[in-house]
Amino acid sequence: MILVVLGPERLPQAARKLGQVYAQFRRAADELQQALVLEADRQDEEERLQELRELRLKEAEAHDKAMQAAGQGTFHQPAPTPPAPADDEEGPPEGFTEREWAEVPDHVKTIIRRRERES
Repeated sequence: MILVVLGPERLPQAARKLGQVYAQFRRAADELQQALVLEADRQDEEERLQELRELRLKEAEAHDKAMQAAGQGTFHQPAPTPPAPADDEEGPPEGFTEREWAEVPDHVKTIIRRRERES
């Protein structure tokens, strides 16, 4: 059917173009999958970090109570909060509005900026 529509002269060109489009689609799908996996991993890390902080705070509070019960002072100092990620000062890349760019996770921004520098 395709041979009849395209003819034998244009069939190799059409097959080549179809292969290129398919390869681009696969690359885009792989990049999206990688971004989703990175985001899920980042969220898991944040959850584990928060759980660890809560556990350490509970342990420090229990230690402080034990020290107070023993008549000694406390030693617990609350952990400083980590700094917020730096805002992107370069502005959004081509194809993004300010609002859209603000909603993009930092690790995805890093991937996009790296690809811009490579191209």
